[in-house]
Amino acid sequence: MDIELARTFLEIVRTGSFIAAAERLHITQTTVTARIKNLEAQLGCRLFIRNRSGASLTADGERFAGRASQLVQTWDAARRELPLPDGADRVVTLGAETSLWNPLLLDWLSALKENAPTLALRVEVGEPQTLHDKLEKGVMDAALVHQPTTGRECK
Repeated sequence: MDIELARTFLEIVRTGSFIAAAERLHITQTTVTARIKNLEAQLGCRLFIRNRSGASLTADGERFAGRASQLVQTWDAARRELPLPDGADRVVTLGAETSLWNPLLLDWLSALKENAPTLALRVEVGEPQTLHDKLEKGVMDAALVHQPTTGRECK
């Protein structure tokens, strides 16, 4: 299974809309629709009911939601545990909002790589909420956002 199908499914669940999911994933609505059709074909059932107000889960979609989350989390954990690149002694996963990457974080990452050559870096661009969620799940070590989400404790 293509893990992006599960990620797309979960984003629609979070946002309640194919359009909003496309915006958050930085892909077209056509791509979102194609991914869901592909996923539904693989599972042999309908996952969403679409209407003017967005998308809601079918009973099968409700049952799949927990499994999709487990699939994505398991995949992310497997990726983190893959062998380290040659010469690296640890991996750090960093994330930031799009507007903070260039030039602020690009310059910082270059300096970090120069001063810590045995550090392998994984970097992600994302929306603040997604970055906070990844911090809470332990998938990301640090994230830089313009404004932290209030009422949440980051680890």
